[in-house]
Amino acid sequence: MLRPIDPDAGGGVAPFPLEGVDRSALIGRTDEAQWKVGDPGISRRHARVHVRASGMYVQDLGSRHGTFVNGARLDAEEEVEIRQGDVVSLGNWRFMVAGERSATMMHTIVDRDARVQRLEQHALNGLAQIKLDKLLAAARSFSVTATRPEVAEAIVSAVRDLKGCQRVYVVRPLGESEFDVIASSNVPGELRLSQTLINEASTGKVAQLLSGAAPDTRSHSLIELDIQTALCAPISAGGQVDCYLYVDSRGGEERIEKDTAAFCQALVGIAGLAIERILGAEMEERRRQLDEDLKSARNAQELLFPPKEGGNASVGYVFESIPGRYVGGDLFDFLITDDGRAAFFLGDATGKGVGAGMQMVAAQTELRTLLGRGVALDEAVNEANDSLVRRSDVGKFVTLVAGCWHPETRVLELCDAGHGYIFLRADGNPAEQVRIEGSVPLGVQAQAGHRAIRLNVPAGAHLILVSDGVIEQVNAEGEQFGIARVLEVLDAASDPAEEIGKMVEAVRTFADGPLADDLSAATIRLG
Repeated sequence: MLRPIDPDAGGGVAPFPLEGVDRSALIGRTDEAQWKVGDPGISRRHARVHVRASGMYVQDLGSRHGTFVNGARLDAEEEVEIRQGDVVSLGNWRFMVAGERSATMMHTIVDRDARVQRLEQHALNGLAQIKLDKLLAAARSFSVTATRPEVAEAIVSAVRDLKGCQRVYVVRPLGESEFDVIASSNVPGELRLSQTLINEASTGKVAQLLSGAAPDTRSHSLIELDIQTALCAPISAGGQVDCYLYVDSRGGEERIEKDTAAFCQALVGIAGLAIERILGAEMEERRRQLDEDLKSARNAQELLFPPKEGGNASVGYVFESIPGRYVGGDLFDFLITDDGRAAFFLGDATGKGVGAGMQMVAAQTELRTLLGRGVALDEAVNEANDSLVRRSDVGKFVTLVAGCWHPETRVLELCDAGHGYIFLRADGNPAEQVRIEGSVPLGVQAQAGHRAIRLNVPAGAHLILVSDGVIEQVNAEGEQFGIARVLEVLDAASDPAEEIGKMVEAVRTFADGPLADDLSAATIRLG
C-alpha cells in the first residue's frame, strides 16, 4: 500500500493498493497515470512504481523537480528498491510505503484530560537537563570544527563548568609518560596526571575514581597528587584511541558528580566522530595535493618530451612514455645539431611529484642547451652534473644515459651517469646490454669526471634505452621484469616501432595492473 502523507497537496489522492507481483503503476498529472496526482510540482509522467517478486521499486522518469527516497534524489531513469516505512517525495507531495494494519498498531487517542500538561522550560532545568543541553551544544560546536585543537577546546568548554570539573585537560600521548596538552581549563602549575587512570582508559573504557575510595586501594600517583575524584575518557577515532579527556579534583576542591562519567562518555563519543571527520578531510586534502603534484610533474614531462617519432634519413628515434601510479621524473630528448650530430638522452630523476619534476626540468634544459651548442658529450654531462650539485638537495640526483651519433664516421658516443639500461642490436645479432663502468648519477658529487666511450657501429643498428620503470616493474608475486625479459622482447621485434610497442605491451601484461613507475623507452635508429 502506498499511503499519501500530504493528501491535500495532491488534491485529495487516496491510498494506492499494489497487490500481487509484476505490476507497474505510473505516477503523474497525466490522465494515463494509474495514480494521478494534481500537485503542480509533479511532472505529467513523474515516476513509476514496479512490484516484482524481488520487492517494490520506484523509478524516476526524468521529472523536472525530481524523485526523492528518504531525502536522497534519484538520477533520471534511476530505479531503487523501496521498503515499508520509506518516504518518497515527488515535488511537494509525499507518500509512504505502508504495510497492512495489525492488531498491535498504535492509534491516536483524542482526550481532554486537563492533567496532561505541557511542561515549561523552567521545569526541565534540573541537573540532567543541564548536562543534556551541554551535550547538545557541544555536538553543534563539533559539527563546525576543522582541527583537532578546536574539537579539544569544545570538549573542555562543555566540561569545565560542571561540578568538580575545574581541572580539565585534553591530552594526546607522545610516549609512555609524555603528553601533548591540546586544550585545558588553564589550571596554573605543572601538568601532572595520574598514570593509573590513563592506563585504565587506554583499554577504551572510561576510568573513574569516585569519592570515598579507600586510601590503601589507591595507586602511588593518586596519593602523591592528592586526587580525590577523577575520570579519564578515551577519545577514539578510526578504532584507535586518539587522545584523552582527563578531569580530576584534588585536596579541598569540589568532588566530581557520579553521573559526570556518563556525560563524558557520550561527549567523547561525539568528539571522536568529529576527529574522524577531520582526519578524513585531512587525508583527502593530502591525496588532492599529491594528485596535483603528480599532475604537475607529468605536465612538465609532457611539455619537454619531443614527438613520439622523429629524425632524418641517417638517424631517427621512436619513443614512448606511459605514466605509472606514481608519476616520477623521467626525461628524454633528441635533437640534431647544426654540425649534423644526433644528440639524445634518457634518464630518471629520483623521487616523485613536483620535486622530481623540477630536477627533470633542470637536467633536461641544461643538457639540451649544452648539446645544442655543440659542446662535447662528456663535457656537457659533467657541466650538467656540477650544475645539479650546486642546486640540488642532498640525496637528490638524476640517473641518465646520453649519446651522440656521428653519421659520417658511424661513431656512437655514450656516457652513462648511473643508469645502465642500454641495449644494442647490430648486424642482425641478438640485442646485448652495453655496460659502462665507473659511472655515478648526476648531482651526487662535483667534478665526477664522467667519460664517454666510443663505439664503431655498423649500418642498420638500433640503440635501445629504457627507464628503471621497465626493469624494476614487479608482478603480483613481487618478481621484477628484469633485463632478461627486455632482451627477449627486443629479439622478438623486427623494427624500432615494434621494439617500443612490444616493450610497453610486455611490461603492462607483466604488471597485470597499474604501473608502479613511469615506463619510458626509446629506440635510436643508427642509419
